[in-house]
Amino acid sequence: MSNNTELNFEESITFQIDYTSNFNKSFRRRFSTAYIDAELLPDEFAIIFFLAKDPDISQTTIAKYLFKGKAHVGKILKEMEQKGLIKRESSGHSSPAKIILLNKAKKIYKKGLKEVDILEEKYKQEFTKEEHMQFLNYLKRYRSLLSSFVEVNLK
Repeated sequence: MSNNTELNFEESITFQIDYTSNFNKSFRRRFSTAYIDAELLPDEFAIIFFLAKDPDISQTTIAKYLFKGKAHVGKILKEMEQKGLIKRESSGHSSPAKIILLNKAKKIYKKGLKEVDILEEKYKQEFTKEEHMQFLNYLKRYRSLLSSFVEVNLK
């Protein structure tokens, strides 16, 4: 192939999306350690965030939002219980346990929310609402394109 027709790998959209996804995961870990709580994993903060916004959220819905299996989320919840962040209250065999944020988690949430708000403000300074919506639309179109080749089911 000649140099004129070769695609620079770093200009490939698939590379850039994968790179950005991995970059974001690394950012979440470092951001959580530096600004929220050094002992807290990013998924644990996400779960605290979900519970603070919706105290009735189910383990199944949390798993969907984290792109993880329900059993994996159960393991994370067990670790969060051991850390004194949550407790689960069972109301019987037929209904799932209610997940309750404990004071330690509520304090972490308040601190983390301040930091996330700062990050959101910087994002809003960098991107207009129209750019944000356009970007979301591009991502949805990209996922739709990929789904036209093979069915993708996230956990």
